[in-house]
Amino acid sequence: MITFRAILVDDEELARNRLKKLLSQIETIELLAEAENAFKCLELLDRYQPDILFLDIQMPGLNGFELLQQIPENRLPMIIFITAYDQYALKAFDSLAIDYLLKPLKLSDLQKAISKIEALQNKFRQITAHTSEKRGDGNPFSGYTKRFVLKYGNKWQIVEEKNVEMFFAEEKFCYLRSEGKDSMIAFTLQELENKLDPDVFIRVHRSAIVSKKYIKNFKSIGSGRFEIILTDGRKVNSSRYYAQNLKNLLK
Repeated sequence: MITFRAILVDDEELARNRLKKLLSQIETIELLAEAENAFKCLELLDRYQPDILFLDIQMPGLNGFELLQQIPENRLPMIIFITAYDQYALKAFDSLAIDYLLKPLKLSDLQKAISKIEALQNKFRQITAHTSEKRGDGNPFSGYTKRFVLKYGNKWQIVEEKNVEMFFAEEKFCYLRSEGKDSMIAFTLQELENKLDPDVFIRVHRSAIVSKKYIKNFKSIGSGRFEIILTDGRKVNSSRYYAQNLKNLLK
C-alpha cells in the first residue's frame, strides 16, 4: 500500500482539527505537520518536501494561490484546496489542483480526492511539466507573481512588485533588491523571468532583470552593450544578447 506524506495549512484552528481527524481515518495519508499561515507552510515544505498539500485559500498575509507562487517547480507537491468559498474553483482547477473541496468537509469527499491522487500520481509530474513548458513558466500555479516572500532570520517580509528594483544572480545565488537592500530568493533568473510581468520587468543580462520604473536612463558603451543608470544611481551593464529589450523601451 502506497502512503502519501502530507501537510495541511489553514488559519482556522477548528478547521485544522477537523481535517486532522478526518485524515486520521485514511490509511494512505501520513500527516507530517500543520501550519496556520503561508509563512509557516513554506518552512514546513522546505523541511519535509511532502507529496500532498491540503491548502486553504483565504488566509492572512498570503492567500493560497500567492503561497503556491513562492514554491519552485521541483518542490511543488500535489495540491488539494480546502475552502469555504466556491468562487475560486475555476482558478484552482486551471492551476492543476488535484481537487477542490468545500467546507464543512466530509470523509467521503477526502476519500474521493485521495483516490484521484492514487490514480494520477504517476502522471502528475508529466502533466505539470508539460503545462509549465507550454505556458513558459516554472510553476503551473502562476499567473504573474506580484508579491515576493523573503525571510530575515525568524521574520518574514512580503515585498510588493512595485518595490522590487531588480533581480540579479551572483555566483550560485539569486537576489532581489528592494529599497537598496539585497535579499536571497529561491528562484533562478530563468524561473523568475517567466514568472514576472514583462510590462514591469526587463531582462538586460543573463545575470540581471530590472524593473522598468527604476531605470533612469541608459547609454551605449559599444559592442552592442548599454550602461543602465537606475534611479538610485547604481549602474548595471546590459549584454549584447539582451540589447534589443532595451531598444524596445524607446519605441
